[in-house]
Amino acid sequence: MYCIGFDIGGTKCAVSLGKIDGEQVEILQRIEYPTEYSPEATLQKFAPFIDKITSEFQITKAGISCGGPLDSKKGVITATPNLPGWHGFEIVNYIKERFGLNAQLENDANACAIAEWRFGAGKGTRNMIFMTFGTG
Repeated sequence: MYCIGFDIGGTKCAVSLGKIDGEQVEILQRIEYPTEYSPEATLQKFAPFIDKITSEFQITKAGISCGGPLDSKKGVITATPNLPGWHGFEIVNYIKERFGLNAQLENDANACAIAEWRFGAGKGTRNMIFMTFGTG
């Protein structure tokens, strides 16, 4: 299974193409750009890359990680301090409409913890602590 991951941050945003095979995950391609005030301007930079990989691979799903606060159920970046121009941005709807991908938005720290527990250093553990820090 192939999927696309969006990492939305205060100084940079990245998009990765991943391949999940059972309990293994491999990042096949990755691109990043500086974050702009406008979410549309930032995400539009990724359009050629996303259009290319969605034409080459069968991809229907995308995961989006972003610092909070956000509303994961509604797919909205609400009031993230390090992304002032992104407040109220309906990123899940944007990804679906622009790229035709079903997407899920999650707090970046939660997304990283789940990934480490499922595929990384925390794999097989009953209890785990994950610590993160970044621009915000």
